[in-house]
Amino acid sequence: MSTIELLAPVGHREGLLAAVTNGADAIYVGGAAFGARKEAAFTNEELIEVIKFSHLHNVKVYVTVNTTIFDQELEALKEYIHFLYLNDVDAIIVQDIGVAHLVKQMYPDFELHFSTQMTLHNTKGVEFAKQFGADRVVVARENTLEEIKAMKQAADIDLEVFVHGALCVCYSGQCLMSSMIGARSGNRGACAQTCRLPYELVDLSSGETLDSNVGDFLLSPKDLKTIDEIGELIEAGVTSFKIEGRLKKPEYVATVVKAYREAIDQYVETRRVKISKQTHADMDQIFSRGFTKGFLFGDKGLNWMSADRPNHKGILIGEVVNVKGKRVTINLKSPLEVGDGLRFVGLNSKDQGLQVQKMFVKGNDVKLANPGNVDLDAPFPVSKGMKVYKTTSVSLAKRVEVTEKSVPKIDIYGEVSAKLGEPLKIMAWDNDSNMVTVETEEVFETATNTPLSQDRLKQQLEKTGSTAFSFAYININMDEGITMPISIINKIRRELLEKLEKSRTQHHAGRQRREIQPTVSNLDTTTITPQLTVSVRNIKQLQTVLNHNIETIYYKDIKTLKKAVELGTAHGVTIIPQLPRIIDDSEIEQATQIIESLPLQTIMLGEYGMYHALQNKGYTFLTDFAFNTNNVQSIQALKQLGVSQVTLSYEINQKQLRGLVKQSPLPTEMIVYTRIPMMITKHCPVKLLNQQEFCRMCLSTPFGLRDRKNKILPLLRTGNCITEIFNSQHLILIEFLSELQKMGVQSFRLEFTNENEATMTQAIHAYQTALQTGKVDSDWLAQYKNSDDYTKGHYHRGVCI
Repeated sequence: MSTIELLAPVGHREGLLAAVTNGADAIYVGGAAFGARKEAAFTNEELIEVIKFSHLHNVKVYVTVNTTIFDQELEALKEYIHFLYLNDVDAIIVQDIGVAHLVKQMYPDFELHFSTQMTLHNTKGVEFAKQFGADRVVVARENTLEEIKAMKQAADIDLEVFVHGALCVCYSGQCLMSSMIGARSGNRGACAQTCRLPYELVDLSSGETLDSNVGDFLLSPKDLKTIDEIGELIEAGVTSFKIEGRLKKPEYVATVVKAYREAIDQYVETRRVKISKQTHADMDQIFSRGFTKGFLFGDKGLNWMSADRPNHKGILIGEVVNVKGKRVTINLKSPLEVGDGLRFVGLNSKDQGLQVQKMFVKGNDVKLANPGNVDLDAPFPVSKGMKVYKTTSVSLAKRVEVTEKSVPKIDIYGEVSAKLGEPLKIMAWDNDSNMVTVETEEVFETATNTPLSQDRLKQQLEKTGSTAFSFAYININMDEGITMPISIINKIRRELLEKLEKSRTQHHAGRQRREIQPTVSNLDTTTITPQLTVSVRNIKQLQTVLNHNIETIYYKDIKTLKKAVELGTAHGVTIIPQLPRIIDDSEIEQATQIIESLPLQTIMLGEYGMYHALQNKGYTFLTDFAFNTNNVQSIQALKQLGVSQVTLSYEINQKQLRGLVKQSPLPTEMIVYTRIPMMITKHCPVKLLNQQEFCRMCLSTPFGLRDRKNKILPLLRTGNCITEIFNSQHLILIEFLSELQKMGVQSFRLEFTNENEATMTQAIHAYQTALQTGKVDSDWLAQYKNSDDYTKGHYHRGVCI
C-alpha cells in the first residue's frame, strides 16, 4: 500500500498550492514546449520554483514531454532534457519513442513514464514498454479493470490510471481531427476540442439524417469519476491515481485532490471507501459534464456520453415558477448565494447564464436564499418551467481557496547546545528523516550584564518567519550566565533553515550533465526505385486491386487473412498483414496464431503490442502511420527495434519531409491517397442513437457524421467493434509525387477506406501513370477538386509548432 500515489494536475501557481495543500503525492506539469497542454505551461524559471516548492513539501514532480517532435526541435529538446534532469525533476513523461530513446541514451537513471499518448492499451504493449526501459505506463482510458489487472500481472511495472476528469473520445495519440480541421494538433498540445462540437448521424446510403433524442454532441464524453471504486483499482495493482485537469481552476484541483486523498487513505486504513454526500456534491458542483465510471467499469452509450451538452452542467437547484417582465421567481431546492452562477435551461431555447448580483425573498434584499421561492432579475428572456442550475458556488470557492499564507508549515524538531566557551550548536530534523547540524564560529562568553535566558534563545530560534518551517519541539541544553549577540543567533538560524530546505528539496543529488553523440546514419536512396503499394480493408477491395498490377498489398482484416494470402499467391502478389492500431489481448493471441500459420515474411505494425508478440520470430517489420513518425530520432529508435521501413506521419509538412527523408536511416513510405482517419474510438455513435448494445447496423448500412459546416465524416467499423471516423475529403498528393521522389521517399501508398470499385480503379490508374510518366491525369484530379473532395492535408500548411 505504501506505493500508492495520488497524482495531481498543475497548470499554474495557484493550482500548485491547491494540489500540495490538499494531499497530492506527486504533480504533473508542462514546460513552455513539448507538453500536451500548451495553455498550461511554465517557463524554465517557473519550473525551477515549482520543483523546489513541491520537493520542499515532499511532493514529486513529473514533467510532460508528451508531444510528437519535429527534427528542427531536437537540439532544443536535448537542452530541455538536460535542464529537467539537472534541476531535479523526478520523472519525464513522453509520447515519442524517439524521445524515450534519447532520454535513455542521455540519462539512463532518469525515470521514464510512457504517456497515454503512446496508445499502450494491451498487455503486450505494456510488456514492450518495460522491455524498452519505461518505469511506468500511463494506460489508455479505454482499458477495463480486468485488462489493467492482466497488465500488472504480466509486466509488474508501475501503472498510472486516470481516475477523474475529462475523457477523450478518441484513443490518445491517435486523434487527427483537431489537426485536420484547424492545424491545431492534439499530438502537439494544441487540441481544439472538436469532439465537443455538435454532429448529426447520417445514413450514407439514403442521405437521411437520423433523429437524435439524446442530444447533438455525439462525440462528447462525460467526465470520469471513480472515487467510490478506489479500492478495486488499488487491488487491481494501480500504482498512480491520476486526476485530469491542468487547465482547470485551482478550486477544482483543491476539491478533487482532497476528495481522492480521503478515499485512498480510507481504503488503506479500513479496506473500505465511504465518501460523504457533501464531498460528492462539491465534486459535482466544481466541474462536471455529468459523471461516468468510464470503460474502466463498463460504462458506455448514454452512461459514458454527455450528448446533451459539452461543458459544465452544474447542479440542478430549482425551476422557474413565475416571470413578470425581467423579474423571475425560482423555486429553490437548495441554497443560493449572491455571487453564485446560474444557468437557465429550456426545452426550445438556448441556455443562458448569469451571476447573481441581487435577489429577494418576500421583497427583502437577501445575500442567502434557502429552499423556497426567490426573486431575481434576468437580463435575457426567461420562461416559466425552465430548469435552473447552479454552475458556480461562492461558498465552495471560499472553502477550498488556498493562498501562499494558507499552506501548512512543515513541522521540524531541534536539539540545541549552548555552553560557555563553546559555539552555539543546533541539530534539526523533520518527519522525513532529513537532518542537518550547524554551529557558530563564535563561542558563548560569560555575561557581564544581563545573561541570555533559555526562553530568549528559544524565542529567537523559533522565529522561522516566511520559511516553510515551524518548530514543533525544541530542546535546549544551556549553561547559566552566558551570552551571545542576537544577530549571531539569527544568522545561524537562517543557515540552519536554508540547509534543511536544501536537504528536503534535492531529491537526486549528484546529477551531472552528460553529452551523447548522434547515432543516426543516412540511407542511400539514389538506387531505390519508388514503388506503389495499396492498402485494402476486406476481400472485396482486395479482389479489385489484384487486377491492377500492384506488387505489394497491405491487408487489414485478420479474420480473412488466410483467404487474402491465397488470392495474393495465385496472382503473384505479396500480401502484407496491416495490423490494427487498436487490438486487445484476445485479438493479439488470435492474430498471432493466424500469422504464424501462414507463409508470411513481412508484417506492418499498428502498435507496440503486436511487435512484442512477434519479435524474435524472424519477421520483417514495417510501421504504420499510427506510430506518429515525425523525426529522425524516432526512426533510429524503430530501426534499433528491428523495423525495416516506416510510414511517415500525416502531420509532417513539405519542408520537414525534405529534411527527415534525407537523414532517415530507414526507407520511408508515404500515404498519398486516402481519407485521413480523424479518430479511432471505442465509442459508437450509431449505438448511442439506437441504444442497442449489439446493433450491428454498421455491417449493413454505411453511416457518417455531419458537422457544423455540412461536411460528412464517414464512419467505418474496424476490429472488435471499434469505430474509425474519416475526413470528409480525400487526401490527394499526386501532384507532388515527383517532388517526393526527389526527396527520397521510396514507397507511395493508396490507402482505401469506403471507396467503390470504380473509384479505386481510377485512383490506381492515375497514380501508376503519374509514377511511370511523371504526368498527372488532370481530368481525374479535377473531379475531386470540383466536388470539394480534395485536400493536401498538412503537406504545405503543417501543424502548430
